[in-house]
Amino acid sequence: MAQYYAGETYLHRFDVRTKLIAFVAVMVLIFLFNDPLYNAAVALLLIAVVAPSGVPLRGVVGAMKPLLVIFLFVIAMTCFTVPLHGFRTEAARTVLFHLLPGGGAPATLGGLCIGTTYLLRMFVMVFATTIFTLTTPVDDILQFMNKAKAPYEMSIIVTTAISFIPTMILKKDLIFQAQRSRGARITGKGLVGQLKAYAPIMIPLIINSILIANNLSVAMLNRGYGANKSWTELKDIRMAGRDYMAVAAAVVVAGAGVYLKAGLGLGMV
Repeated sequence: MAQYYAGETYLHRFDVRTKLIAFVAVMVLIFLFNDPLYNAAVALLLIAVVAPSGVPLRGVVGAMKPLLVIFLFVIAMTCFTVPLHGFRTEAARTVLFHLLPGGGAPATLGGLCIGTTYLLRMFVMVFATTIFTLTTPVDDILQFMNKAKAPYEMSIIVTTAISFIPTMILKKDLIFQAQRSRGARITGKGLVGQLKAYAPIMIPLIINSILIANNLSVAMLNRGYGANKSWTELKDIRMAGRDYMAVAAAVVVAGAGVYLKAGLGLGMV
């Protein structure tokens, strides 16, 4: 999850409700199919929509790097664990090789496809979430939840999470650099060694998070947050013509995906 990037791109000008509907449409599409070609098409469509805006995408790359080992592990596991009778097509039942002698633990083409699908789904989820947080101010999200009559407790939980996750990541990096400059050992061998090595990082990070939460609660109390059921907004969120066009396009694309899956039976291995 990335911190809000102030800008005047066409993504920034969309209403928060438009972005939420588009986000839901993308999530529906990537979970409709288990054929990686269809999910790759969704990923490419999303990139094609976002790339011309000029929004910095470094946060996406940074968020994906720690997940690389998990991606490879998921693909390796699905190659061997998905049963042959779970595939619809004959090509998906093709055995690539056997891990064990005597024909044991077959790695199937369908398992490889499903593992690749999981990878693409995680990529699209991280990418779409990053774009949403980069281009949507927290005030707009808070105002949307107020218009949706959500409880103020839920509103503050959601907006605080969106605001302070990037802040805590930055705090972690600063603490990491500070502890290394003091000569703290940040690396260790084995699980126990790694836990001991991260103690100089986690203890200051937990203390910082508690202090931030305490300061936030005092600030909210002083401002009377939650005393009234409604409040005055500095800028009212409004749907413009471009928002209705974008919502219509998102609904049409999601509807086309549902038709391909339910009507034509496509997108399944």
